Amino acid sequence: MTITYQVRKWGAGALIFMLCALIPTAALSGPYEDAAKASRAKEYSKAVALFRPLAEADNDDAQWYMGTFYRKGQGVEKSYEKAFYWYDRSARNGDVDSQYELAKLYYFGDGTPKDHKAAFTWYLAAAKQGHKKAAYDVGYAYKNADGVKRSYAKALKWYQKSADYGNNSGRTSLGIMYENGEGTKKDYRKAAKLYADAADNGDAKGRAFLGEMYYYGKGVNTDKKQGIELYKQAAAMGSDYAKEKLEALGITNDKLGDEAYIAYLKKDYKGAITVWKKRALAGDVAAMVNLGHVYKGAKNVQDYKQAKAWYELAVSRENSEAMVALGDMYNYGLGMPRNYTEAYRLYTSAVYEDDPEGVYMFATMYDDGHGVEQDKEKALQLYQVAADMGNSDAKSVLKFYKDKAMREARWDQMVANLDAIKARVARQKRECDKLAYRGNLEAARRSGQYHTYSYKPPTRCLGSNVSR
Repeated sequence: MTITYQVRKWGAGALIFMLCALIPTAALSGPYEDAAKASRAKEYSKAVALFRPLAEADNDDAQWYMGTFYRKGQGVEKSYEKAFYWYDRSARNGDVDSQYELAKLYYFGDGTPKDHKAAFTWYLAAAKQGHKKAAYDVGYAYKNADGVKRSYAKALKWYQKSADYGNNSGRTSLGIMYENGEGTKKDYRKAAKLYADAADNGDAKGRAFLGEMYYYGKGVNTDKKQGIELYKQAAAMGSDYAKEKLEALGITNDKLGDEAYIAYLKKDYKGAITVWKKRALAGDVAAMVNLGHVYKGAKNVQDYKQAKAWYELAVSRENSEAMVALGDMYNYGLGMPRNYTEAYRLYTSAVYEDDPEGVYMFATMYDDGHGVEQDKEKALQLYQVAADMGNSDAKSVLKFYKDKAMREARWDQMVANLDAIKARVARQKRECDKLAYRGNLEAARRSGQYHTYSYKPPTRCLGSNVSR
């Protein structure tokens, strides 16, 4: 692959910066760089004029550009036929992006007769070069016998590759196969993990399916509240599946249409912050809390100082969610020294507001002895209160302690059984020693009289070294 392909793939700025240390600046100028610059500036007519001779000279990257210009109608009259011509030339030269675009043209019949077999051939070629969307399409084709013979095993393989490349569709589709046991054994935990990975990367479908796993307790602890919340989030992001689920449950989604919330779910944190700041400055306490959350948790905008400021503002309005969140910052030393005393105070305030998360975190302080004298019994009582209020973390902790108590009880029973066995063996050995002693005396007495005599120990003593 030529260096110009890498400029298109990575972005000109990043690669030019690296090249500046290796070659003279003058060498960076040229027809291709001028054409790429014109394209970035959206001067498409100029870009077409500069790329065309390069494409005709068989530069695969220039051919990709020409195919894209014709497909989108940028600088030229839109023409799928001409787009097909240029993508085909570039694909045959090995350009992975052109191979993928050519596959799509075959699949949808744009600029060429519809041909799913040919589409599969090019999807596979691109997938073998690491194209994450193509890997998904290959998996889809194998699963649905679309242009190729059905094979769940191969579908699983390519969905896995797509997931490994970071494709959300690959993750959710792979999750479905594990959930349904297609091409592999059913594995709800693995399915839930894949859905969660997709959801964490802003995927509505993965979020909806994860909601279903929580609602029905498949691969995760049953948590209907969390399931409904995930359904709502997915519906707000446009998932029809999640909307149908909410309608079937008779639940209204109050999150639909919230532009800031949708931006947040799609990981457009800056867009979400812009909207929430306007609301927060107008006195919206929920927006203050959301700003605290995004500044605390979103890595590309993380700012603990800002998070603390917004949480404190919400706490001053007696918001229990902010009390818990700010308590967490003190408890775990996020952007500040640990301060268990302050964390304990904030969790206590949340408890007075009947906040389940606050009760749970309050329990952890007694469990760990942070900010208060350790009291396991009181911690367990508080965990139970939080669990009764619906807190899933408290339920998990209670289950852990219950399982731990059962393990300890089993161990104590094993030790008691072992002691009993040892006592029985020792008692038997003492009895056999006595019998052996008496038998040997009798044998000695008789050996000098009428006939020889040898001692035969009882069956129960045959395992005793002393009686042999």
